[in-house]
Amino acid sequence: MVTNKQKVLVALSGGVDSAVAALVLSQEGYQPTGITFRMWRMEKDIVQENAIERARQVCDILKIPHIIFDINEEFEEQVVKPFVNEYFQGLTPNPCVNCNRVVKWQNLLKIADRYGIEKIATGHYARLKYNSANKRYQILKGLDSTKDQSYTLWQISQTALKRTLFPLGEMTKNDVKKVAMDYGLITGKITESQNICFIPEGDYRNFLKEYSSQTVQAIGRGELVDESGRVLGWHNGFYNFTIGQRKGFRVGFKERRYVKAINAEKNQVVIAPDESLFSSTLIIKNVNWVGISAVDEFDGIIKIRYNHPGAMGHGKRIADNEYEITFVEPQRAICPGQSAVIYQDDCLLMGGIIQ
Repeated sequence: MVTNKQKVLVALSGGVDSAVAALVLSQEGYQPTGITFRMWRMEKDIVQENAIERARQVCDILKIPHIIFDINEEFEEQVVKPFVNEYFQGLTPNPCVNCNRVVKWQNLLKIADRYGIEKIATGHYARLKYNSANKRYQILKGLDSTKDQSYTLWQISQTALKRTLFPLGEMTKNDVKKVAMDYGLITGKITESQNICFIPEGDYRNFLKEYSSQTVQAIGRGELVDESGRVLGWHNGFYNFTIGQRKGFRVGFKERRYVKAINAEKNQVVIAPDESLFSSTLIIKNVNWVGISAVDEFDGIIKIRYNHPGAMGHGKRIADNEYEITFVEPQRAICPGQSAVIYQDDCLLMGGIIQ
């Protein structure tokens, strides 16, 4: 128990997880203040406005202060525009990873400092511990393996982790739902979103057409080619495809074909049989070391996307802030732009952007 009523700023999304995180902190003796970010397009989105109202209601139930903070322009500049630009480069970005570092944690800390609050907290399913041997704050996978969110946290700095709390790290999703119901934190049916927050309907293609209509029109029709460059058909723009996709080719084949590569400069989509999508190596850049200080070589379990089970591999530094990873067994559909995150047991060692 915390005996001095230490203040903590809790990010409240309007969902069940963050609500229970605030409750748990109150029960542990902290003095929470809730904060909800009004992000890009929120003022036009009834669903997200309702989320703000739910967050306010949670604060009323818990009898804690509630802050609404507008990050509209910053969110668009730091998250939305990079997401769009990377897609138009033929990459498959994960905006949540970038948002955690450049928007959420940065603003949580800024507002906490403004109000004289030492700690910040979120409803992520992850655990945090301080390793006195190497003097580092380590992110561990959440106890509930089906909800673990440590993958999205690899960019968070040691300075930020020092002030961070993850109240749900030792809880399962079922535990959280039960607590929320017992304390009246669930009002009505709240469905969990599996989509990017600024694309709630989940259709990124329509979003790109709406947000960057001129760019989409300029891209126009492109070629479907095989691995040797032979033209097999046509498509309506490379941005409609991601690595591993097998639909939308507008032409039939005797055997199934999948997207193997995207050439944005030529507006070409390379398709191939499934067995051609496997690769034994990848290169990551812009790495951030979390669980340990930087090393030249390492072994670990590498996740190449959020829902990837992880695969054993060996990494070695090949340039400044650049590593090559070799897998014991080839992995399917490695997507440039996604994060590769390395673990040893439950400990997140580091992560980087797949090149």
